[in-house]
Amino acid sequence: MNKLTFIEGSFKDENAFKQAVLKLWRKKIPHFTHFEIENEEKEPGMPDVLSMSSKNYSFFTEFKISDARGVITFQKSQPLFYKNHSKLFINILAWDRRFNHIVSMQPNEVIAAKLLRIKLPEDL
Repeated sequence: MNKLTFIEGSFKDENAFKQAVLKLWRKKIPHFTHFEIENEEKEPGMPDVLSMSSKNYSFFTEFKISDARGVITFQKSQPLFYKNHSKLFINILAWDRRFNHIVSMQPNEVIAAKLLRIKLPEDL
């Protein structure tokens, strides 16, 4: 896990956090197009956003927001998706409400934890 500081704020929910990051990305990396892929017809466990460049480079981002104790929660289908699609580039960005910063995680960290509730570290 890594602490990131490219955005500041306090977010009421996951969608507000995601929208703030997407707004920044659209300004700072305009050669990427970002597709929000949350709908009832998507593959179970699929991340929230697909970002693609004009050169066919792509990555997925899953957005999470912690509770007041710094715990983020995954659906059962998410670690399974990460495991079944390990060749995809997926990043997990979690807003830690305790410290108002972003924590970046990789899918293998979620798979290794074998838990659906993961406490973000305090000392990043």
